[in-house]
Amino acid sequence: MDHKTSGDWPLPSGAWHVDDEGAWTMQRSADGQNVSPLVSHADIGKLMHARRLPAAAGAPVRQFPPEFAFDPASGAALQVPPATSATPPWVPPYGASPVSDVPPTGPAGLRQASAPLKLADQRAREEHAQADVSLPMPPPGEYEFFSAQFGTSAPALLALDPRKAVLHAWLPASKRWLALDPDYGSLLAESDLAHGAWRAELVPEFNSVLVLPTSHGLACIRPDVPSLTYVVEHVGGAPCAAAPVWFQSRLWAPLRDDDGRIRFVNLDAQQKPGSDVLLDGLFDLGAVSAPVAYNRMAVWPCANGQLRLQLQPDGNVAASFTPWPEGLVPHFEFGSPYVSRDGGLWQLCFERSRGTYVYVKLGAQSERADALAPRLCSGSFNYRFAAKLKTAPWEEPEHGDDGGKNQAVMPLLESNAGNSVFGVKFATSAGLSSVLRSSDRLAAQLVQDDELRENVFHTFAVSEPWRVRLFVHEGTLWAYHPLLSRIDGWALQA
Repeated sequence: MDHKTSGDWPLPSGAWHVDDEGAWTMQRSADGQNVSPLVSHADIGKLMHARRLPAAAGAPVRQFPPEFAFDPASGAALQVPPATSATPPWVPPYGASPVSDVPPTGPAGLRQASAPLKLADQRAREEHAQADVSLPMPPPGEYEFFSAQFGTSAPALLALDPRKAVLHAWLPASKRWLALDPDYGSLLAESDLAHGAWRAELVPEFNSVLVLPTSHGLACIRPDVPSLTYVVEHVGGAPCAAAPVWFQSRLWAPLRDDDGRIRFVNLDAQQKPGSDVLLDGLFDLGAVSAPVAYNRMAVWPCANGQLRLQLQPDGNVAASFTPWPEGLVPHFEFGSPYVSRDGGLWQLCFERSRGTYVYVKLGAQSERADALAPRLCSGSFNYRFAAKLKTAPWEEPEHGDDGGKNQAVMPLLESNAGNSVFGVKFATSAGLSSVLRSSDRLAAQLVQDDELRENVFHTFAVSEPWRVRLFVHEGTLWAYHPLLSRIDGWALQA
């Protein structure tokens, strides 16, 4: 096979060029954009799962497009790079399932990762040990992290600062963060949603699409890492009042129009808009929280009430807003609503008249349960100080052990692997509610709590340590906090 192969080769992964010496380089991405000169040959090799020809000692490694099993010039078999197995995308903030035609098995919007997460070599972990790996921080900001295919054969890592509307890609060989610029047309709009109210959705493709809440509507952004560019389209033409959620096979988000009215936009998995759903009347939502959706209902809990979408018997979706009963104040800082065994979602509130905490069933104002104390919750699990419980948060254990009352665990992520919860453990000498409102620097530990034991695997000290973002990329669990100096990572079980 010694015939001439030089020239341009259009392939599904992009356009590749081979010179007369048989050296292959990627010229354009699958989206047709020129590969950025800032993305090195070695970065392309890692991002595109490039094939290799076994090289003689000291000779440069030759790369080939990922579609090739053999060198077209010599017929020699090519090596497949390690770690090319498919891994599920990571959708921030809690690793939700990407958008899919398959109906979700449980609620959307809780702190529940869709992929099983378990640290490798758990028994060997120690609280003051070094992390397995670390990444440098992106430029100053407050980031959310996506891991998926973005014009790449391998999952690429993106860091998004929603408030500044800037997107950075991690170059795995150059080991640096570089900004993505708009390819043509519009620039990604900023989001003014609070940290606890923000969430995103992701449509998985070779060029995956991020769906983000912004001040100009719901943004559908298609990043293209090889060219360090993105294309974005904003849907709705008004600011997002809250974050989007996948509900009844569509992406929904509430927008607030110039006249103050709430209008829900919706997109299907191909990002085609459906008919808007209008909310009758003018409502002051107050501070919003992240949405949750289950079965026939999606709810955006707000300071002043519940903003709701409900599937009707005729198949249409209706919008409503129900104020909280008089004197009831929701508390979002304690984590997610609790999902009961029957699928009900319960929001922690404080009843001023009686001075007591109560749990209110979302979508059903009449159902409520008094609680002795607030619990920190991720969805299925809640924490009574530092004790992990699966019982309802208004039920007190028969043998209450308050020995750990001076410590609490904020659950950050649930994993269905071994009933595992990843959380932040911190001291609570001044009462939980006041600690969560404090900006004092606190010593904290990262813990993995499964059915066998609680395992401390990292120690750090920052203000508001519970704002740490965990994410998964390349088989590693990473921990990011804007006040830390690096992003530490720990190997996960394969």
